Amino acid sequence: MGRNEGFKNVRTLSATVPANELLTSVAEQLKLPLSNIARASELAQLTDRIGMAELSAIHAQAMAALTLVDGYMLGLELLRDQASLALEPVSISSVLTEVAHALEGFAKQYRVVIELEITGKYGPVLGHRAGLRAVFMSLGQELIEAQAAHTKSARLTLAASRSGYGITAGMYSNYEELQAVHWKQALELCGRARQPFTMMSAGSGAGIFVADTILQAMDTRLRVGRYRRQRGLVTVLRSSPQLSLV
Repeated sequence: MGRNEGFKNVRTLSATVPANELLTSVAEQLKLPLSNIARASELAQLTDRIGMAELSAIHAQAMAALTLVDGYMLGLELLRDQASLALEPVSISSVLTEVAHALEGFAKQYRVVIELEITGKYGPVLGHRAGLRAVFMSLGQELIEAQAAHTKSARLTLAASRSGYGITAGMYSNYEELQAVHWKQALELCGRARQPFTMMSAGSGAGIFVADTILQAMDTRLRVGRYRRQRGLVTVLRSSPQLSLV
């Protein structure tokens, strides 16, 4: 299991999604935003008008598709260059804050409330800043769609807290029944089932698997975790030996 084995609230899994199955999952997931954009543009042509609400929806869907593709490409690039990947001190608080703001427009389209909770003060973690941003953007967009489809209280919490193994950062909501076995099954079904992770995603779950792929290049993975009374997907990052706060 590696250095994070035994973390009380987190389960580590070793399964890896093959590249061809991840590509299938990404392609399947891209159908939704592209279909939404096509329908919106067709309606605009038929009515010969388009309002700000429609433009905002088209923009949100286009950005969702681009984020997914960019994350997929970055994940493959980082995995390919993993042997030479230089991890650097990164402020996870800064990354989560930036992502929370970046997700607001997309969340608004789905009537999902974004909450940011940073517990305590701590120094930087060892990571890849662009990679970590892509992780939480991909994961966030996936879970925002899932929140709108599956919960009465559409709320997504981005949180970071200290643990005995480093800094735990993740996204949580009302997934009371979520267990590590569900994540393991989803990894096994990625690219082979239309909805491999019905516990958290109504689609192919590609954004979740892309996030996990990027994290692999940083020698960590997504895991099932808890934060207060919520459950979600998290990663555990090593604290940087650099002492100054970033």
